[in-house]
Amino acid sequence: PIGSSRPTAPPPSRPVVAERDPEPTPAATTTTTVSIAGKVIEVAGKPKIHTVKSGDAIDSIARDLGTTRKDLVEDNDLKAPYVIRPGQKLKGPATTDKAYVAESGDTLAGVAKRFNVSVSALSKENNLRAGASLKKGQKVVLPDGYKDRGPIRTTVTTPAPRPAGSTTTAQAPVSSPPTTGLPSAPRPYTPSGSTPSTTYPRPSAPVSALPVTPPSAPSRPIIESSAPPTEAEIAAAGRGRFVWPLRGDMINAYGPKGPGQRFDGLDIRAPVGTPVKAAAAGDVVYAGNQVPGFGNLVLIKHADGWVTAYAHLSTTSVKMRQAIAQGEQLGTVGQTGDAPEPMLHFEVRFAPTPKDKAKPVDPALVLPR
Repeated sequence: PIGSSRPTAPPPSRPVVAERDPEPTPAATTTTTVSIAGKVIEVAGKPKIHTVKSGDAIDSIARDLGTTRKDLVEDNDLKAPYVIRPGQKLKGPATTDKAYVAESGDTLAGVAKRFNVSVSALSKENNLRAGASLKKGQKVVLPDGYKDRGPIRTTVTTPAPRPAGSTTTAQAPVSSPPTTGLPSAPRPYTPSGSTPSTTYPRPSAPVSALPVTPPSAPSRPIIESSAPPTEAEIAAAGRGRFVWPLRGDMINAYGPKGPGQRFDGLDIRAPVGTPVKAAAAGDVVYAGNQVPGFGNLVLIKHADGWVTAYAHLSTTSVKMRQAIAQGEQLGTVGQTGDAPEPMLHFEVRFAPTPKDKAKPVDPALVLPR
């Protein structure tokens, strides 16, 4: 402008912050959990076995087995003159093995990871199924060649909360990448204006903090407003998308569980080791056991704002950011977390528009009859 002594400053490219007294910035919280921390003890192993060959004698066999003639005769109940035949199996003295003493919440897969052995080798050594659950105090014999890496340590860093009222910021909206944050503890859904009940059979909200971003160019949604969708709209939006993750007896169904409380999924009873399959194609956004109460948990994000959750698994066979097809196995039924018996806890959540947050819906509305 005419008469101006200096050019007008360009618009600021960074947020304009009103001056306030500086306040200390809270630090992020880092939590380290330790699992598979039981001790290793020595236990009685299987006796040495010698298969008799032509020309073998009692004395030479005793030397090979590291025992005496007398003990060999007594251990195998041989009678004088101690006639032995080729192919006959003679047992020697008992050996010793190393065994891991299981603690509450331990799994066969976790023990295999600590001792650098395969789950199949560990289950074979102990005559267990690969998906078997472990009880506190149970002795798990370690196969030959194991290597103890020590207890498994998992570190989770939680960003510091932004202090309220410390600055006044004028800033244009900035899009940030989606995160896969999970709550520090599962909490039941509580409608606004309600007083939560102090009793609740088992809280369930593993994906309440999971933002869902639909594809960049989604097809025209069936529900176009951010108003809460009706059951009919949810059923229409989910029609034909999902299949049952497994079939079994229903223990708990979706719905109210007292004043201000609601059960957000289904509990399905099934034997330990039963395969659990993806209800629809999508991407694995979480696979771990760091959500208290849910044990081994898998979350899958699907197209158009849908999310499914699978909890209390005995084993998981997927990893984060893995694409998974509908019907593909993601793990097996277990009794991890706070599950009182072998079961699958299954949830379906839906965000009708990109600006909405995924909320629990009744799985019965979208699963086939």
